[in-house]
Amino acid sequence: MTQFGGTRVFIVEDEFLLSLALTEDLIAAGYTVVGPFSTLTSALEASRRESFDIAVLDVNLNGETIFSLADELGERGMPFLLLTGYGAADLPPRFAASPRLPKPYDPSMLISEI
Repeated sequence: MTQFGGTRVFIVEDEFLLSLALTEDLIAAGYTVVGPFSTLTSALEASRRESFDIAVLDVNLNGETIFSLADELGERGMPFLLLTGYGAADLPPRFAASPRLPKPYDPSMLISEI
């Protein structure tokens, strides 16, 4: 498998098994994982203090959307990938063109999108 040493991926996902799978898949591909973070508050705080190259964001964290975090990352020029069961039409218009990966995700698609 291709190695992506040095690339740090920030993960925000509230489902334990999915966050574990994301972490394992990214580490196996050679990425460094930051997180995962399971609440919007912890993700916002960590995003301001941690160093990373790209974020993978679950759109819905126990009923709370991550749009404020995505907005903040966008303002900082930080790329992000939305992990969601929602289609583009279900997202706010400002995120309709954002890179998106459907749930359940395909590990090879995750690596390709990153």
